[in-house]
Amino acid sequence: MSSENRNDRRNTEDLRNMRYSPEVIRQYEDPEYAKAADLYEQKARRRKEARQRNRKQRRTLDDILDAQPKKRKAKAAAGKAGKNYSSGRKRPSFLRKIRNVLIILIILIIILLVYIGNMTTKMDKVNTDKANFAISTQAESMLKGYRNIAILGSDARMNEPLDGSRTDAIVILSISRKTGKVRMISVMRDSYLKVADSQGQLILDKITHAHHYGGGVDTCASLNRSLDLNIKEFMVFDWKSVADVVDTLDGITVNIRKNEISDMNKYGKETAENVGGTYKKITHKGKQKIDGVQAATYCRIRKTSGGDTGRGRRYKTVVAAVMKKAAVSPWKIGKLSRDVMPEIRTNMTTSQIMTVLMRTPVMKFDKSVSWPKNYYGGIVYGTWYAVPTTLSKNVTWLYKKAFNEKKYIPSGECRTISQEIINHTGLQ
Repeated sequence: MSSENRNDRRNTEDLRNMRYSPEVIRQYEDPEYAKAADLYEQKARRRKEARQRNRKQRRTLDDILDAQPKKRKAKAAAGKAGKNYSSGRKRPSFLRKIRNVLIILIILIIILLVYIGNMTTKMDKVNTDKANFAISTQAESMLKGYRNIAILGSDARMNEPLDGSRTDAIVILSISRKTGKVRMISVMRDSYLKVADSQGQLILDKITHAHHYGGGVDTCASLNRSLDLNIKEFMVFDWKSVADVVDTLDGITVNIRKNEISDMNKYGKETAENVGGTYKKITHKGKQKIDGVQAATYCRIRKTSGGDTGRGRRYKTVVAAVMKKAAVSPWKIGKLSRDVMPEIRTNMTTSQIMTVLMRTPVMKFDKSVSWPKNYYGGIVYGTWYAVPTTLSKNVTWLYKKAFNEKKYIPSGECRTISQEIINHTGLQ
């Protein structure tokens, strides 16, 4: 091989090993130089791609390293919240805790229901027949959305039986089945209505005498007959049971008006003698906590304290206060069961009583109603009566105020009694 050819080959190999820029390579037209340029460009591309991959991998690694503390913090927070970080679902242990809590609650509720059921069996129960409550088909239909329960305050003294006593206070606890709201309707004890006497004959007389003639059943029947109501449940208290309930609950809070103080202090000692205990004088008006004897006195007075209407208002106040206090004092159930329940007479079944007790904590009391709205209070045939003027108009008003029936037309029986009252008294 000539020296010239050897030099050309050496130059070609040197070109392959050299780093050429594209600009330099393009200056040469020799094919060997073109091959070297292509080889250079391929290597340059691969180096560039390798650098890009390295940068991407470094960024990914940096992100992972930066995310580790955040991930650990999130996992720790999820652990405190009872969640599984990897799955996003609650830990099985948390579900077990919820299950255990529910089981305990169910057991407690069952125990409470059994306890309440046992408590109600100690009440003075009487058996009654719905047919004896004189509920008209019209009242049954119109008031199907209301559960009306008569709360009757007997004038029986301590150690006197309820049988033959009169009702100093009559309150109807009206519960809306749709809304659960409660409205209390007080009826004046001297209201001149149609009642059944001791022989079962229907006569016009004071509603307070209905209990004397035939107990709770006849009182409810008289109210249903004259006022188009659907009462078939009742509870009868005497003043001692009122005092005992309030004392068991460690007192209730009421708002005593100025004109009520003198009557309370005047008749408080007599009340204490009738129910047992000692009366403590009221010294100031306004909201204050009162004990059992004071509460019984507060319910009984009427001379200069608003008359029969005022007494009805106060009785409703005490009933509402007792229900609210009992609802937040479940630990008092045992003492109520032992000391008070035997003093209360009712025809309500255990389940009926339990449904009322269970709803008491969430009851919402609407504005109460005093009946009759319009009446003549005075002497009729030698006796003081509260004569509704007229009965029909007052029943229409009652349906509007208590049951939201704006255009109620009284039943035929109610209209007949209303006309009989007009004929007998001349008042309309």
